Amino acid sequence: MTTERGPEEACRLLCELRSILQQHKERNWIRGIEAAIGELEGESGIANQSKFDAARSIYKTMNQGGRGFAEYFIWHVNEDERIAANQKLDSLRSELWKVFEL
Repeated sequence: MTTERGPEEACRLLCELRSILQQHKERNWIRGIEAAIGELEGESGIANQSKFDAARSIYKTMNQGGRGFAEYFIWHVNEDERIAANQKLDSLRSELWKVFEL
């Protein structure tokens, strides 16, 4: 069972993650992120427990197995930019893991 702010926090984090993926022109994993956001937003814009569970399932599936989303990283030629971008990416993934209670 999730806390009251779980769906709202998950949606905020997923939207931030989507923004980063769009910025880096990522075209594969963004589909799963958008599907999870779609579950949380729904038609009415109000998330419920079953929608939260569906979004959690999508995100969990993306991260399972070899070469899952957990292995994705952002490439920059500049090492400092690469490190900063991937620290932000890892931070968002960690926060989502907590919010989704995975």
